[in-house]
Formats: sequence, structure tokens, C-alpha cells
Amino acid sequence: MSTPSFTLARTGDKIPAIAFGSGTKHQKKKKGDPVLKDSVDESLVDIIKFALTEGKFTHLDTAEVYTTRIEVGMAIAESGVPRSKLWITDKWNQGWGGRHRSTTPSGPYESLVKGLELMKIDYVDLFLIHAPFFGADANEVTVEEAWRQMERLVDEGKARNIGVSNFDEPMLQKILAVCKYKPQVNQIEYNPYLQEQSPGIVDFCKRNEILVEAFSPLTPIVPTKVTEGPLDPVLRELEAKYGVTDTLLLLRWVYQTGVLPITTSTNKERLRDIMKVWEFELEPSDVEKISATGRKLHYRGFFQDYFEKYDKA
Repeated sequence: MSTPSFTLARTGDKIPAIAFGSGTKHQKKKKGDPVLKDSVDESLVDIIKFALTEGKFTHLDTAEVYTTRIEVGMAIAESGVPRSKLWITDKWNQGWGGRHRSTTPSGPYESLVKGLELMKIDYVDLFLIHAPFFGADANEVTVEEAWRQMERLVDEGKARNIGVSNFDEPMLQKILAVCKYKPQVNQIEYNPYLQEQSPGIVDFCKRNEILVEAFSPLTPIVPTKVTEGPLDPVLRELEAKYGVTDTLLLLRWVYQTGVLPITTSTNKERLRDIMKVWEFELEPSDVEKISATGRKLHYRGFFQDYFEKYDKA
């Protein structure tokens, strides 16, 4: 069965409704040293290539801060899959609290130019501002200036669509007040235990024709994050009912709530099984059961410092 898609409002482009992420799990770091950007992780090239061929993924998600752009480009070239059949998402890293400010590009324009060189491709299908950090944390770039650079990337054909990641409503409003091209996507942490990364963000995005993408959609079944939670018995019940794994249940729940899931694995059998997510459909009552049960536990895995103002409210 072919992968469904979501349609982006401004361009009408069809974005594959599930993505393989080359993010945190694969990020190259060495303790005590700066991020290693130039080394090649051959095992990552292999798993991305497998995701494209055997796993039947057509949507790859990377970012400057992941330090995996080289591997993404190599996997694309070695896979034999035509570039025109793929959707590539990339992101600009502002410096993230100043940790890598000395090596941070001057803004999203420079970031993507370098990213295209590393991946050895001419354009990306989607380019995102990775986080709502600006000013001192982004070489003094403001959100308004960053968005002007993003629009320049569209005008020059380097990015076919542009958007943001981890933005709350106030930050999105700043862009909407000045933009020529509206953000097409907001990629946020989203799963049954965090159904609103910030207050009302999913509904706000839908009202403004901004597609929501979900990173960390499998948090409820990741032992290092939630060892035991209220969804456990519900997922066991639904595994028996539908004859699928808890992984597929959660990915399907994300999709049926109108959100695009981003997932990853280094296990080839699991990758091969993920596309079975399109072979069944949750009954509306079971979608709501997962949603309602998930609201009984609040768990945030990323950007706690930025979003603590909402958690304390």
C-alpha cells in the first residue's frame, strides 16, 4: 500500500504522511568536544538507505544540529531512489543557548546553503527554523530577519516549502504579522502524553493551515522516558484487538489526529514493519480512548526550559 500524504496549503505540495528521522538517536557527538560534523557514520548511511529501499520511506528528516546531513546525502545517492521521488526536510540550528554559537551559521540562508552542499542536492522540499531561540542565542538574528531569509530561500528555489519547529502561538504570530509566505509546517513534540506542546498550539496551527508534525510520537512506550504509564493496559488491549504492535498503534493514532509522525529505528525488521501502519484504521472510539487516557499523564522530553512557563501555569 502506498504512503498517504498531507497537502500543504500554500504550494499544494503532497508531503508523505510519515517520515524517517535522523535526529537525536543518530546525532554524532563526542564528550568534551564540539559536535563532529565531518565524520561519516557508515552504519547510519546503511540504515537510511535501508529505510528508503526495504522500508519504503520516501520522507527523510534531518537538521543542522543532528550532524547527519552527510549521511542523508550519501544514503540518497547510494539508494538509487530518484530525488524526485523523495521528500527531504532540513532545519536551521540557531546555536541552542549559545552552546555552538561560534560555529553557527549567520542565519537560515547560510545554513541551508551549507546543508545542500553536504547532502549534494539542489533543493530541499521543506526547511524549518528548528527552535524559537533568537537574539543572543542566534548571532543576534531576530525571528523577523530569520523569516526574511527563509523566504529568500523559497524565491531562489533552494527550499520549496518553509516552516518552523517547536514554536508556540506567540512566536508564530510574530511571523504571521510580517510574512510574505506563511509557515507551512510546525514540527513539535507530540504524543498521547504531550498532546499540546504549548497551549492550544495544534488547533491554532490547523486554523492557520499549518501542518503539525510530531517528533517523539512513541514516548509512551520508550522505557527510558516513561517506565510505566496509564496507557499501558489500553495499548495491550488494542494490540490484541487490531493484531498490531504498540508502535503501529501510536503512529496510527498520531496520523488519525491529523498530525504527521516522524519515527526512526536502527532495527531493520522494525523499519520494514512500520509501513503496516497503513494497513489498518483505529475506530474513532479507540482514537479517543488513547487521547483521553494519555491526558492523565504529562511528560515533556525536550525544551523543558523554554516551555516551563506553561507547565507551571
